[in-house]
Amino acid sequence: MQLLELFKRYYTQATRVALVVGTILLLINQHDALFGYQHIQWLPAVLTYCVPFCVFMLGKWSSDRDCERSSGLNVPISRYR
Repeated sequence: MQLLELFKRYYTQATRVALVVGTILLLINQHDALFGYQHIQWLPAVLTYCVPFCVFMLGKWSSDRDCERSSGLNVPISRYR
């Protein structure tokens, strides 16, 4: 499966995961800036949301690639059936 096709297929699911996980990590990592008197660090805050998105997409890509190899078909087959 090509990356662009994978992106179109899982974009909304990856965005939801990134929003939930990114928000939790942002609260942990930027707690003093959000609830205190320090300034927020914008680059780490943005990367906090980008990393879960990329990890989700690479995990899906790896899983789909492994399923295609094991089945010999071009159709992803879940290994959890």
